[in-house]
Amino acid sequence: MKKQIIFVESKPTIYTYKIARTLKLTGKYETVLVCFSEVDRTFFGKAFDKFHILEWSHKPNFKNFIDFFRKVFGKKGREFFNELKKMRPYVFQVTGPDLFTTIAMFSLKKSPIIYFPYDIWHADKRNYLFTKNPGVKGCFQKFFGRICFKIADGILHKGQPKELELLNCKPNILDLSFLPGCLDEWICPIKKKKQSKEIHLGHAGAPWPSEDGAHSFSEVIKNLTLQKLHFHVFGDFANKEEKKAFFQKIKDKKYLHMHKKEKPDELNKKLSQYDYGTVLGFYDDSLDLMAEKLMAAKFFNFVETGLPIIIPKQAKFMADIVEDNEIGFSVDYQDLKNLKEIIMKQDYGKMRENMKKAQEKFKLSKRIKELEKFYEEIARSKEI
Repeated sequence: MKKQIIFVESKPTIYTYKIARTLKLTGKYETVLVCFSEVDRTFFGKAFDKFHILEWSHKPNFKNFIDFFRKVFGKKGREFFNELKKMRPYVFQVTGPDLFTTIAMFSLKKSPIIYFPYDIWHADKRNYLFTKNPGVKGCFQKFFGRICFKIADGILHKGQPKELELLNCKPNILDLSFLPGCLDEWICPIKKKKQSKEIHLGHAGAPWPSEDGAHSFSEVIKNLTLQKLHFHVFGDFANKEEKKAFFQKIKDKKYLHMHKKEKPDELNKKLSQYDYGTVLGFYDDSLDLMAEKLMAAKFFNFVETGLPIIIPKQAKFMADIVEDNEIGFSVDYQDLKNLKEIIMKQDYGKMRENMKKAQEKFKLSKRIKELEKFYEEIARSKEI
């Protein structure tokens, strides 16, 4: 009989999709998604056998505030949470921090709960009351994250193994740092390719929103377009004001390529056309400690596509993976002004060749046993 694993998410993440898909393919598990937003069931149906959906809007306004209470205390909400209480899976894996998933966790106390903090907000030492972005949202996420850490029986996280040491309230429970890795079926074959004079850089997502303590999208892109480096993004700006301000700053727009948002299983095919994958989030010195332990989910998009990776040196955990496996190079923020010159000095063929080894090394099908063992430990500890 298959063991049931229930994944609880506010909005489904690709990290969870990859895990659920890989577990499902072992033939040993039934995977279920409990979610608070509607999903593309054709796509996510490849990873999940069943769905339990209760739609809630995250947009803070009066209408949604009323809708929140109506759904929590109304018939539909009661039925949804009663259904959760009845579930007795092998383990629950809950993604947060988030109001909706935190509420759900209180319904799951009788089963083993693994908390997956997609972002560990209260490792960030900024006082969010004095920041424009993330602002008050950051305060709420810190609060919900602290609750989730206390309720959980185990912690799964995607950053450096020691990143939980940044917490003020490090939980005294089992934890596992588990990299997102490469989904076997998304890996692109690597063909011999020379670095061209017209260099194309890929970013696996939309323009990142401006945030206090971080260099803005416009700052980074201005440095690149002045060197005639092509930069490709997939998705639009977070808001119209930010988009307008950006295009007022960037004079030469022909080197910025805005593409529509792609489905995750199609994105890699688009990225594979370019020369490099980039993770170009640079932070102020005050956030160095947090930045060095981060793992961006998009990082493994580039490994899957075989693109050499350009990474900030301050993102030490990711930079170490890049340099140890010789699949790219790292830069400081001031290096962006000379990035084209740095790129032309790289042994591009060698980095592409090393990507073949990295793809094999980070295959989820090879690494999933580590996660299965962790699930087993948590399930056993709950029985005791």
